Amino acid sequence: MKISKSLFIVFILLQSFTTIAQGYKFIPANQRLLSDEQLKSIEIMITPNIMLFNEHGKILPFSQIDLLTNPDYRPLFYVDTSEKLQSVIFLKKSDNPILIEKNPEAEFTKGERALDFIVTTIEGEHVKLSELRGKVVVLNFWFTKCGPCKLEMPDLNGLVNEFKDKDVVFLAITFNKKEMIQQFLKSHQFNYTIAPNANDVITMYGVQSYPTSIVINKEGEIVLKELGYRTNIKEVLTNSINTVL
Repeated sequence: MKISKSLFIVFILLQSFTTIAQGYKFIPANQRLLSDEQLKSIEIMITPNIMLFNEHGKILPFSQIDLLTNPDYRPLFYVDTSEKLQSVIFLKKSDNPILIEKNPEAEFTKGERALDFIVTTIEGEHVKLSELRGKVVVLNFWFTKCGPCKLEMPDLNGLVNEFKDKDVVFLAITFNKKEMIQQFLKSHQFNYTIAPNANDVITMYGVQSYPTSIVINKEGEIVLKELGYRTNIKEVLTNSINTVL
C-alpha cells in the first residue's frame, strides 16, 4: 500500500478573513481551532490521516489537499489536546460550493457480488466469506495508526452490541501484523472480529481510503460502501443493516 509523503507547509497569513469559525458540529469536541496569530509561526504537517471537510461537513478526498494553495479558499486548522493537527475545513470565499470529486472506490453495481476470501483472525480462526451466506456481513478496513479509524471505534463497538443477537458478522480487515494489533488492543477497545495481515483482501477490494466500511447482504451482495470517517457512521450502518436483515 502506498501512502503519499507528508506535506510540510508553513503558512504566513497576510490578511485575516472576517469569518469566525464557530459552530461546526461535525468537528469533534476535543479539537480546537488554531488562530491566525498562531498560524503565523507554526509549521503545519499534513498527512493522509487528516480529515478534510468543506464548510458544510462533507468529507473531501485527500486529493483535494491542493486547495491549501488555492486563493479562493481559506483553510481552518483544528488540533487535538496534544496539539496534533486532526481536521481541516476549507471555506469558500464566494457563494460557490466546493466541488467534491466522486471517489471511484465508493462505486459499486447494485447486486454486485462481494469477492470471496479467507482470513485468519487474531484468535487463529479461519473465516471464509462465502461460508457466511445467510448472515449480514459488515467489513471495516482500518489500521492502528489511522486517526479517523480510532475515532469511529466507539460507534462501531456500539453497533456490535446493538446487533449481538442478530445474524450479523462484524469483521475488521487490516494489513497490520498480529503482534501490533495485540499491542494496540491493550489501550484501545475494538469489538469487531479482527483479521490481521490481510493485504490480499485489501488489494482484492481496492481499498485505499481508511476507514472504509462495506455491508454485504445475506445473499453475498454489496449493499453499501462508506469511505472515510463520519460522525453518524453508526446511524448509516444501522440503517443499511436493518434494510437487509
